[in-house]
Amino acid sequence: MPLHHFLNDRFLRLEGRLYSGNLSEVQFKIEAALDKTQTLIVDLDPLEKFDAAGAYMLYIASEKARENNKQIILFCRENEIVKLVFSFVGIHYSSKLPTPSF
Repeated sequence: MPLHHFLNDRFLRLEGRLYSGNLSEVQFKIEAALDKTQTLIVDLDPLEKFDAAGAYMLYIASEKARENNKQIILFCRENEIVKLVFSFVGIHYSSKLPTPSF
């Protein structure tokens, strides 16, 4: 199973594992995606394994995007593992997708 899957230039779905062993690869993909858009939605629901290191990397990527006047929306509606890790480390995520602006 691939770790990431682009549905379009604004939506990245992370699948499988996001943990300390593969953070560089995911961070590179996120940064490359941000070169193409102002707002990137990252869907975390399909993740099977997720740890605090993965959460912190997403937080740092989000802060870096904000410094460059861009936005990363971390989206999780159902994945209890992701919710638990974010709660543990104190990082906020969205459980609703934003209304598209065309």
